[in-house]
Amino acid sequence: MPLAILAILLFGIVGAVLLRVGADEKPHSVLLKWNPPASKPGVTVTGYNVYRSQPDGSFGPLASVVAPTYVDTKVNSGTTYYYYVRAVDAAGHESPPSNQVSATIP
Repeated sequence: MPLAILAILLFGIVGAVLLRVGADEKPHSVLLKWNPPASKPGVTVTGYNVYRSQPDGSFGPLASVVAPTYVDTKVNSGTTYYYYVRAVDAAGHESPPSNQVSATIP
């Protein structure tokens, strides 16, 4: 499937987020990939929470994942979505949000 890189964020709390949108296949999807945060003594990252914009402009939780990647398959053509990720430690604490990325679905 041909993919186009839409945005690469600068390194932040969670790391760079690489966003790709499938342009030639239906249904469309958004692939999010990011670099895990740098190791800190006494802190173990156990997963990530992915957030996506809602129709009213607020953000809501989309998924909790263990690997630093997520595919959003519940997207609609002609819609722009915004995403950010938070790392989660063993105690369930979330990091500050990563930078936001956007994807406009063809």
